[in-house]
Parts: sequence; structure tokens; C-alpha cells
Amino acid sequence: MKNPLRPSPCGCRRPPPPREEESWGRVPPPAPPPWGGYLMQRVFAAGTLRRRVCHSLCLEGLPEQAQPPFTVIDACLCGPPRWEEAPCRDPRGLLLRVSIPVQFQVRDARGCTYCLTDEIEENLPLRVNCPPDNCWRGQPFVQAAVRMAGRATPCGCRCDVPLDVVIEGYILVPCVMGRPDAPPPCPPSRPWYPQPLYDPYN
Repeated sequence: MKNPLRPSPCGCRRPPPPREEESWGRVPPPAPPPWGGYLMQRVFAAGTLRRRVCHSLCLEGLPEQAQPPFTVIDACLCGPPRWEEAPCRDPRGLLLRVSIPVQFQVRDARGCTYCLTDEIEENLPLRVNCPPDNCWRGQPFVQAAVRMAGRATPCGCRCDVPLDVVIEGYILVPCVMGRPDAPPPCPPSRPWYPQPLYDPYN
């Protein structure tokens, strides 16, 4: 078996120096593709909706041991929003009907807390930056956020809950961008200190 240790000028055996990727503990990045360039997401359509709504929450889903009066103390998003395309009057735009699952925390007269789940539906208009016929190549992306905007008002077996709703939607299309131009060459190196204009010794 060949000894991996190589002799040094002094005659002793020393291990070979570690490679750069081993010394830093990480693998070097893969080589760029031969055609150059890089991949980015291009936005074909975008839209944002910010609204304050008054949602009517049904309290009939509470267990039998819950005692009135009931108070809604919190509301939050409990899952990813679902969407579907809706008819749009604007030929240069798109309209999405978005369903947002929301979880409400309800407290009864004894101080016990229960959870109820309901959905909020809103229409999200998107502004298209290309011909609408090209949007089928894109990947839709919709995100939402919900929070309580004030105190809920109980009304019999229902409760009116004010909510702040924010919905953002995009249609993204991957596209290959060209490699940027090479930077200009560096200027020639200059000395650190200014050199004398003449040498008094010559």
C-alpha cells in the first residue's frame, strides 16, 4: 500500500495540505452552465387588497357545556388561502376569488376558550403587465393575513367581528436573463506614497 504521506525537504513525513473546500468545511458551488446567464422570476401580474370587513360569525358550533354570553378574543389565519379565477370586466386584468380560512377564539362566561373556524371570501383584482393570453404560462402565488380590528359585538347566536384583511397575489414566470457585461479592467497599480518629481542625488 502506497503511503499517502509525502516526504518533506527535511526528510520527515507530513500530511498533504487540505484542499480549499475541505479547509472551509463547505463544497464549492457548481460550475455555471455553458450558455451563461441566470434564472429569475418575472412578474406577469400583481395585485394587493387591503380592507376592513365585518364578519358575521356563527356561534352554533360551540360545545354544549359552553355558557353565554360569548366573547370573541382573537382571530388569525389557520391555513393557506384557496383561490379560483372569476369573470373580469377589464380585458387587461384578472380577477381572483380568494377564500381565507380564519380561526376565531371564543371565551364563554366561565372563562373557557373555544375555537371556531370559518372562511372569508374576497375578490382580488390583478393588474396584468403582458397580454392576458400569456398568463397561462405563469404560476399563481397568493398570500393573505388577517387580524382583529376591534371589539366584537354579540348578537344572539351570531357575532359581528371586525377584521383587517390583506391579500397579495402574483403571477410569476421563470425566465433566463443574460449574463451581465464584464466590469471594466482595473487601472494600473499605483504606489502607496507619492513619488518625488526629481531625485536631488542624481
